[in-house]
Amino acid sequence: MGRNKRSIIFIVEWVMVLMVGVSVVSAASDYPNRYIDLIIPYGPGGATDVASRLFKDKVEQILGQPIVFSYKPGATGAVGALYAKGSKPDGYTLLMVSTTTLILPPLTRKGADYTMEDFAPVCGITYIPQIFCVKEDSPYKTMADFIQAAKAKRMKYSTVGAMGISHICMEALSRGAGFQAIHVPYTTGGAAAMTAVLGGHVDMSVCGPTGMEQQLRILAVAQQKRWALHPEVPTLKELGYPISGEAYFSFWAPKGIPKGISDKIYGAHKKVLEENKEDITKRANAANQIVSLLDSEELGKISRDSNEFFKKMIERIGGPIK
Repeated sequence: MGRNKRSIIFIVEWVMVLMVGVSVVSAASDYPNRYIDLIIPYGPGGATDVASRLFKDKVEQILGQPIVFSYKPGATGAVGALYAKGSKPDGYTLLMVSTTTLILPPLTRKGADYTMEDFAPVCGITYIPQIFCVKEDSPYKTMADFIQAAKAKRMKYSTVGAMGISHICMEALSRGAGFQAIHVPYTTGGAAAMTAVLGGHVDMSVCGPTGMEQQLRILAVAQQKRWALHPEVPTLKELGYPISGEAYFSFWAPKGIPKGISDKIYGAHKKVLEENKEDITKRANAANQIVSLLDSEELGKISRDSNEFFKKMIERIGGPIK
């Protein structure tokens, strides 16, 4: 190949690279120029739906386009996740989901057909912890009391389902503390799991907050730092068990979304929170959620760390790993 021909090819390649870069920058600067389709992989009225609405109206004002909710429930979030996975990574289809929906089904169920790596983190907005509750009149005043008793007596505990975040957190605790307990799943939700404690059918409930925990005694929470709504309750980490089970409600996009678009979505939420922090915090707390705004890098790191923790724990439990 002649020297002139090689030079021409080199120039053409660089022009193409520059054109792609300009196209990406242009896409980010023009975004959004039409409505945003927000996929919620559950029915309306749940915790994900509530989190989605905390910022929605004011973010729409900043972005200048409506955010349209598309409910696609089924297979514990997999139906909606798969729909989002197959969409264009242009920022006009976003997935609003708890991080555990992207982590646990691929690790525990055959045929999930997606992993967390199929998506790009965009923005985290709130989280809920996993809480360990007993009856208010229970003889177990602390987690240490419960663990000591559990070593002598086979306790029963309720969660919202096998191989869910609550189940895995409790199994991690029992293995770390050296006791065995009987799992009683209530797939109809956290309220049913907590009602089982109130009725004396199980000794402890492990699940996300429902509001019913106000009628119970909370012994511990599984998260990195103390729960703002109950700062008197210790974390498992403080008690010597490095178990973190926060579920972050967050926006994700099909892999390949331009970073400029992710940054614009995060920036809109950041501005709304700065200007409306008291109102948003109050509404989030009323739904038992804690506001925690994360950019794409922070959300990605937290999610990767959670994925690694749950993968190792599921392997220890003996559950399926895809």
